Amino acid sequence: MRVCLIPLKTEPRNPAANFECLVQRLDEVAPQRPDLICLPEGGLTGYLYDEADFARFAESIPGPTTEQMGQLARRHRAYFCFGLLERAESGVYNSAVLLDRTGRIILRHRKIEEQPPFIVGDTVDNVDTELGRLGILICGDLFDEETVHELDRSLDLLIVPMSRPFSEEMPGIDHWISWERQVYLEAVRAAAVPTIIVNALEMNTGDPSFGGAMIISADGELLAESPVGTDRALIWDSHAENN
Repeated sequence: MRVCLIPLKTEPRNPAANFECLVQRLDEVAPQRPDLICLPEGGLTGYLYDEADFARFAESIPGPTTEQMGQLARRHRAYFCFGLLERAESGVYNSAVLLDRTGRIILRHRKIEEQPPFIVGDTVDNVDTELGRLGILICGDLFDEETVHELDRSLDLLIVPMSRPFSEEMPGIDHWISWERQVYLEAVRAAAVPTIIVNALEMNTGDPSFGGAMIISADGELLAESPVGTDRALIWDSHAENN
């Protein structure tokens, strides 16, 4: 399985521009023929949490964004995982979906560790695919003990889209290596399943997400990393790691 994590450089509230950026990034990685392409939490809108933004950008699943992404899945013959604002009868969820190579929705996760005005999810599911058994958590879910307890420990891969800022203001790279990054490795070790994390690189925000991506083994070992502060795609071949 060849995985491609894209810490998409996102301009909040500008999905059209972000989609064009995504199309360009996909053209760049297409020659490597990834099997699974993963995007951050918030997908094409950025991480938004105001009622006014919900009114403008939340949509149903399936809906326009899942159809748009489905076209990309078919074009690149790859599985796609991405976050979006989901409008349902009960309210708005912070959700992520997984599409198969035909663009069909095969898994949806509604974020559990989330704050109002979002409605929170209450299930942790998985799906068996040709790539193995896949599951999704979103950002803070990975750090919630009860949510992690619900994970199927037979997962071949846990996908974690994020839109997460540093816990301290503008830490240096030494701080990231010595402490901040370790928080994520320990969370995956507690989950005890192989995990991929992809974070948004948000532009023009007061509390920007810091980009980067990581591949982490079930025992919390860092297998590969795309540098924080960048939107550099991370491509990882699980077969190469196993051989």
